[in-house]
Amino acid sequence: MSMEKKIGCVIAYNEGHNNYGTALVGYSLVKKISDLGYDCEIINYKKKLSIKQKIAFVINAIRVGEAKEIYHRFTAKKIEQKYPHYAKGIAERTKAVNEYKSKKLIPLFREHIGYQNLNEGSKKYKAVVVGSDQVWTPMSLPNKFFNLLFVDDNIPKIAYAASFGVSEIPAFQHKATGKYLDRFSSIGVREQQGKIIVDTLSNKVARVVADPTLLLSREEWETEIADARPKEKDPYIFCYFLGDNQESRSAVNSLKQKTGYKIITIRHMDEYVAEDESFGNEAPYFVDPNDFVKYISNATYVCTDSFHCTIFSIIFHRQFMTFYRFANASKTSRNSRIDSLFDVLKIERERIFNGDICSVIDNKIDYYAVEIKLNEIRNDSLNYLSNALRV
Repeated sequence: MSMEKKIGCVIAYNEGHNNYGTALVGYSLVKKISDLGYDCEIINYKKKLSIKQKIAFVINAIRVGEAKEIYHRFTAKKIEQKYPHYAKGIAERTKAVNEYKSKKLIPLFREHIGYQNLNEGSKKYKAVVVGSDQVWTPMSLPNKFFNLLFVDDNIPKIAYAASFGVSEIPAFQHKATGKYLDRFSSIGVREQQGKIIVDTLSNKVARVVADPTLLLSREEWETEIADARPKEKDPYIFCYFLGDNQESRSAVNSLKQKTGYKIITIRHMDEYVAEDESFGNEAPYFVDPNDFVKYISNATYVCTDSFHCTIFSIIFHRQFMTFYRFANASKTSRNSRIDSLFDVLKIERERIFNGDICSVIDNKIDYYAVEIKLNEIRNDSLNYLSNALRV
C-alpha cells in the first residue's frame, strides 16, 4: 500500500505483560484499521529514561494513588523467588501470550529507541491512532507516549476507545491533561465518564465508542479461536479474577456446590493470591489470548472481575456474573468501565454481584435485545473510526 495510507498505531504493549485483555484489544484495533483499507504499523517505544525521569515517574504514581502498583513492580521478582511453582506458571503463561503476539502483533512493529527517534518516526505517518484499553490513566501522563505528545504537531492524532481508567483526573493534572487532549483531531473514548473528562478539561468534545474487541462480531471471534487449545466437553464454571477479593471465590464455590460443575480458573494474573492455590478444580497456565476466549465461549457459567472477560461473556451469550474489583470510593477504582458497558448495552445490574449468585445467574439475559444494541454501537463506532482516519 502507498505510504500516504500508512497509519501509526499506539497500543498498550509490554514484552513481559501477559494480560489477555490488553493483547486482544490491541489486535482488534489494528485488525479493524487494516480492514478499513489502511496499512497499519504498531509504534513500539523503547524508553531510555534518565534517573531523574524514573524518579519523576514514581513520584507521579504515588501522587495519583498508585503506590500499590509501584510496590508490585518492585516486589514481583521476590515473590517469584519465594514461590518457584508460581514463577514457573507465570513463565508458561508469558510464553503462550508471547507466541500469540509473535503471530498477531509483532510483525507490525516498528521500533523506536529513545524519545528523539520516536518523535522523528512519527512524521512518516498519515495519522497516529492511540487506543487499546486504559492508555490515559493518571499514572501514564509523564511518559508522553500514550497521550501522543511525541507526535509531530503536523500529524493528525486520533483516539479510539481510549480509557482514563478512573472516574476523575487528579486536580494537579487537569491543565496538562487538557493540553494534550487539545492536540487531537478526533477523540473517541470508551466510557461515558471519559467523555465527561474530555469535555470538561479540554476544548474538544469526545464521542463514546465501543471497546475494540466489540468491533468484531461473534462469528469473527469464532473464526479467530477455531484452532484454540481448550476442548472441554463437560459443563464447567470459568473463573477469571484479577483482584484478590475472597467474597467472589466464596460465591463461585457456592455455585459449584449447587450445580456440581467443576471450576476452571486462571490464577495469579495481576498478582500472587495465596488463597487461589486451593481455588478451582483446574488451573491451566499455558493459555494464550485465543485460548482464554475459547474457555469463555464454551463455559456454562462465567464469573469474573475483568472488563474484557465480561465483554466476551456477552459476545458469546454466556450466563455470567461480574464482580467489582475495586471499592467505588477508591481514587484508583476502574469500576466505571463496567458500569458504562452495562448501561450502553442495557444489561440488568443484577449481573453485578450483590451478595447472591445462585438465584440470579440462571436468570435469562435478553441477548436478542443486546445484539440489536451491540450491532448499532458497532456500526456507529466503525463509522467514527472510518471518518476519523479520513484526515
